[in-house]
Amino acid sequence: MEVNKDEALRCLSIAKQHLSNGNQAGALKFTKKSIGLYPTDQAKSFLSQVQATSTNASSAKTTGANIHPGRQPSASSSTPSTPPPEKKHTPEQAKAVKTILSCGTDYYKVLSLTKSCTEVEIKKSYRKLALRFHPDKNGAPGADEAFKLISKAFTVLSDPQKRAIHDAGGGDPEMRSSSTSTRQYRQYSGGGAEEMTAEDLFDMFFGGGGGMRHPQYRRQQQFRHPFFNAAQQQHRHARQQQQSPLAGWLQALPILVLLLYALLSGLFSQDSTPLYQFQPSTVYSQARTTLDLKIPYYVNPTSFTPIANEHYKLKRMERQVESEYVNGLNVHCQNERRQRSFRMTQARGSIFGIGHDKVKYEQARNMPMKSCQELKELGYNPDYIYY
Repeated sequence: MEVNKDEALRCLSIAKQHLSNGNQAGALKFTKKSIGLYPTDQAKSFLSQVQATSTNASSAKTTGANIHPGRQPSASSSTPSTPPPEKKHTPEQAKAVKTILSCGTDYYKVLSLTKSCTEVEIKKSYRKLALRFHPDKNGAPGADEAFKLISKAFTVLSDPQKRAIHDAGGGDPEMRSSSTSTRQYRQYSGGGAEEMTAEDLFDMFFGGGGGMRHPQYRRQQQFRHPFFNAAQQQHRHARQQQQSPLAGWLQALPILVLLLYALLSGLFSQDSTPLYQFQPSTVYSQARTTLDLKIPYYVNPTSFTPIANEHYKLKRMERQVESEYVNGLNVHCQNERRQRSFRMTQARGSIFGIGHDKVKYEQARNMPMKSCQELKELGYNPDYIYY
């Protein structure tokens, strides 16, 4: 099966390592396992090589056993080791591998894309490069590393969260998240420099209220002597009494600014009338189709004219149309899955087979999944929940 191809290639790589170490039995075992998972021409050729090497080794042992103990074995009795066959490649393939490896962690450059690329463009570029640099297609040195780098670039750019992290600072988002976790561990274990948290920022912004403190600061306070706690409270109380009313107004100023901003946002907010619908009506009478996924939608010709004249606004709105449409399909697909599972459970009957209805079970199992099928046609995986 095609899904076992990667595992078959991994077994073939292990078999080659065993043969290079002189372990012919291990090489033969993993070569047969590779062919059983997914028969490739490379594995079949290597199997013939391993069998020939095993035969030569067996004949060499037999010849050595028949030689008289006092005689020296002749030079013809030794079996020359057969070097592993080198993968064929063209200079263009080797140059392409070097170009991919030179991109480093610039994943847009790896996939030959720009930062404004869409999900469809990412998938198309990945499919094209994965076929071109797969170890079965490209035998140039470093092709395996280039293929892994292409897969890594697709993993990062196809995930919205990882892509946002990559766009913000570049590099590998997973490596950055690992270093961040290490810094957080040092912070809460009491070692190294401390980072500012959301609670620290809240204290600085609103004047340092009594309860909102850093967790490490609270732990330190618990182990202080009661005398120091009482003295600190007296000092804080005296300082608060010395503060002028102006200081109180300054502390309340950020809250007033937030309230004013919320009020102005409500006054100057735009009309909440939707820009599009998926069903035609007397108002939304103009039919359109998105550029990437070809999703049909309907707009109001009067209010849509300013958006149609600006490419950026039109592209942003069509992304919203496609996202909402895909999310809706995904919800219907999950409902179809639950309905099919419920019908199959009812038709299966009890644990001991009581009440089993074979006809209803087959009907439930073959129930049409229109939304899931449409997701597949759009290039999305129906097993993944898109929210």
